[in-house]
Amino acid sequence: MIRELIIDDAPGYARAAVVEDGVLCELHGEAQCDAGQAESLFYGRVQAVKPALKAAFVDIGMERHAFLPLTDELPRCGDMLIVQGQAKQATDTKGLRVTDKPNMAGRRLVLVPGGSGVRISRKIREPALRQALLDVGARICPPGCALIVRTASGDVTQAQLEEEAQALYARWQAVLKKAAGMTHPGLLDAPPTLTMRLARDLRDLSRIVVSSEAAHLALLHAQRAGGIDAHVRIERADESRQLIFDAFGIEPQIDKALKKRVWLPCGGYLIIDFCEAMTVIDVNSGKMVLGHDLEETALRVNMEAADEIARQMRLRDVGGIVIADFIDMREEAHRQALVQRMREAAARDRAQVRVEGLTRLGLMEMSRKRAQASLRKALRTGCSYCAGAGEVLSAGEVARRALRQARRMMLAGQRGPFLIRCAPPAAQALGAMALREESAQVYALAVPGRHAERFEIEQMGEGAPLPADAVALKREE
Repeated sequence: MIRELIIDDAPGYARAAVVEDGVLCELHGEAQCDAGQAESLFYGRVQAVKPALKAAFVDIGMERHAFLPLTDELPRCGDMLIVQGQAKQATDTKGLRVTDKPNMAGRRLVLVPGGSGVRISRKIREPALRQALLDVGARICPPGCALIVRTASGDVTQAQLEEEAQALYARWQAVLKKAAGMTHPGLLDAPPTLTMRLARDLRDLSRIVVSSEAAHLALLHAQRAGGIDAHVRIERADESRQLIFDAFGIEPQIDKALKKRVWLPCGGYLIIDFCEAMTVIDVNSGKMVLGHDLEETALRVNMEAADEIARQMRLRDVGGIVIADFIDMREEAHRQALVQRMREAAARDRAQVRVEGLTRLGLMEMSRKRAQASLRKALRTGCSYCAGAGEVLSAGEVARRALRQARRMMLAGQRGPFLIRCAPPAAQALGAMALREESAQVYALAVPGRHAERFEIEQMGEGAPLPADAVALKREE
């Protein structure tokens, strides 16, 4: 597999795409105004403590107070704390989620101030290597701290690890010194940019291509300092003729990632729906007609679907509960093979994914820990027309509701004529309806541009002129 990091470092907003064998697998974006919220360190003042929520709200110098989940110890209002932004960034309605147990992340190590012991990444599985890293970690761990040894530590020397541990410890000491001199909430330490964080955290990179000269020079400097593997090629894209994402065919893949239907190579497809509590994915055989029987067809479609579902979860940054409705298979061996394929595909995800298996109804239960705002929320906003429902009332139903409202006005003693202003399809439907009331006078007026569900009824005075294009509703015979 060839993994590349493509960075569109435009002024004010940076986008980064992780491409594996030419296929977009992750998309990240960050505006300069919110750069680094996910790892930033703040000196904050506790503004409110909510024991029932097991949380506190902390003033960190931003527009909205940060949300601090609490575990054992309850702070008091007015307490000053060092807190760190977590994965979920601040939104228009919610403050940044923070923790009072900060850490300092490096390429190979994570320093945890106030902790103790050494932990090894679960992705390092060889027992001998794990034990060796535990021994090294115990020797180099700074006082009063814990160390987490990351996956990238597997092929470096003790001297390199010790150098990084001391650098992280020095950075933490600088944070403490700055906090001691602060009297008001504010930023203590900003982490690297999106570009540098991804270059630091992504493994097995073959190439990094970036659009700006400043980012290109910063990456080269980080590589010389050992922050990026020496074998990774770092290139500057020439955007004089073509934008960087266009050159790598990324923009069309982003557009496809926003659609509900995702086609599979075999001719099958996925339908992805987002609910309030979970994400639901339906697997369909579509145009797939190969295979000797239904079981073979189902197995092939399901196997391809498992790979694509894993990629779509990464790309769309799906979080929480995920339910996948695969095509039903009778053979238990095939069902177990599907679960194993799903687990192998999900293992490529940097986020934590749990595959629970298949239920009695053939639904695969999964969960994924989201790292940032989902792709659809990052790139889209709620529809101002349907208010997120995805549907509007039919023209016939709008017409019937308008007519019922006009009848209520008549029953209340109001006298016509009544003029119903509504969207053209509803006006056309009204024109085909009949009135029961013999003396009623009701007219429909089509208003171009009117919302499909909106109507208004005006009580016209006796003899008042009606619009020339108003259509009278006929009486029931």
